[in-house]
Amino acid sequence: MNHARLGSVLSLFLLAACGGSVDTPPGSGGAGGAGGAGGAGGAGGDTSSTSSGGGAPVVCGGRSGGICSAEEYCDFADDSCGTFDSEGQCSARPGGCPEDCPGVCGCDGQFYCNACGAHQAGVDVSESTSCIEPVGGDYTATYWPGGLDHLVVYKAEPEADRCVMLYAEAPAESAPAGLDVDTLPEGWVVTRIAVTSGAADCAQGGKMPAGEAVHATEAVGVLSMDLSPGTSAPCTVDVDVTATFPAEPATLHLRATGVTVNDGCL
Repeated sequence: MNHARLGSVLSLFLLAACGGSVDTPPGSGGAGGAGGAGGAGGAGGDTSSTSSGGGAPVVCGGRSGGICSAEEYCDFADDSCGTFDSEGQCSARPGGCPEDCPGVCGCDGQFYCNACGAHQAGVDVSESTSCIEPVGGDYTATYWPGGLDHLVVYKAEPEADRCVMLYAEAPAESAPAGLDVDTLPEGWVVTRIAVTSGAADCAQGGKMPAGEAVHATEAVGVLSMDLSPGTSAPCTVDVDVTATFPAEPATLHLRATGVTVNDGCL
């Protein structure tokens, strides 16, 4: 080997030893080494991974045994509540909910104003669950006879300082448009449903609460009365009526059984 070639080889050796790059002819063994290094670099650069936030929804309930986080609730398909080992998916709890209160039953057997409120509390809803009525509604009823017999069912809501009043008359032929409430016995008709402020007066049953009354535009449900033998006035009433109003709260629910009628049972 001549001195010039030996010097060139030594220069290349020193350059590689110091971390420099070496250009090698195609097909040489050095190209294979460089390619391997490039592959290693590519593998090291790929650090992405699938996180719980960006991946598939977390399965919960049923046989999965999965539990959602404190910011989620288990959303079951067809509102099954996990019966028959059905599984759900964890969904984010809503940040805010409307004030309307048609009334729904949660999978925990508790009453919630609406599905959003249940989801906010961390539970799904279902029409097949039995529900516990909320505490806070005080019911009374009053009857007085006349050319038309009158019955008023009062629901006082102290927490909201609100009074809901359902009026019925007999004998009456038809209810106002929108008030689709079945009554038993026949001959009674629900003529109006109103809400106003003043829960204290409402609880007394008979005294008109203070505040401007807002009347329901729609209502559905059932009002039934217990007439004991030999009486013409109801002794107790059962009510299960949902009323819709033109202002907040948009919907209110009256549900009670065996409410004693003041001045009734005659």
